[in-house]
Amino acid sequence: MKIISFILSILITLFSYGQSLKDTGSRISKEDAQKFLVHHNQVRAEVGVPGLNWSIELSAYAQEWADYLAKNNGCKMEHRKKPNLKGEPLGENLFWGSSSTYYHPLDASTSWYEEKKIYKYGKFGQGNWHAIGHYTQMVWKNTKEVGVGVAICKNGELMVVASYYPAGNYLLQFPY
Repeated sequence: MKIISFILSILITLFSYGQSLKDTGSRISKEDAQKFLVHHNQVRAEVGVPGLNWSIELSAYAQEWADYLAKNNGCKMEHRKKPNLKGEPLGENLFWGSSSTYYHPLDASTSWYEEKKIYKYGKFGQGNWHAIGHYTQMVWKNTKEVGVGVAICKNGELMVVASYYPAGNYLLQFPY
């Protein structure tokens, strides 16, 4: 089983690198977007779900919210009330870093992955979902696309917003 998981992880990593990002759709660099996508897809491979595709449209949507949080919200994290694009609900993960020279977009992905340590496999919403919701959105089996926006706040803090389609984290459903 470990060998199969390892091989799947390698294939997903190769697929992620194979997806050439000509334009990210936001202010995240191509290199940071690639690292972010590869990490997400490695995490997804660990639980046997297909990798995500990068979405320019989702990235532009995430960038809009990252800019809003950085400029109008004092760089405080706040989820959109009902994130959606073209009437379709989206998943959303947020990350704040105290310094944009120290923190990078990949730190957002690795931070959300850390929630795996406290996640006990089960239906979403049973237990402390606030503490594991970023991780479960990362690995949600029906999610196919991700896009990321980044903004630097006035004081140099970093804001990262990830948008996912289709949304995950549906109550009483298994993530994978």
